[in-house]
Amino acid sequence: MENTQLASHEAIEIREFISQEMLGIKKVSASLNMVNDQELKNFMQDSIASKKTTLQNIQSTLGFNAK
Repeated sequence: MENTQLASHEAIEIREFISQEMLGIKKVSASLNMVNDQELKNFMQDSIASKKTTLQNIQSTLGFNAK
């Protein structure tokens, strides 16, 4: 039988990681309109997409239904 319960320190670390990813998304999104270089803008958009995918993977792995 698989143990799906997280230890308290694991839950704290996951919460911190999620917070950092969300903050990263907000920061990059906020500065996206100030960027004129298309290559940099593409990189930033890819970074945002990657962070969102990471968060969705965490949600699905841990069984969260929130979006």
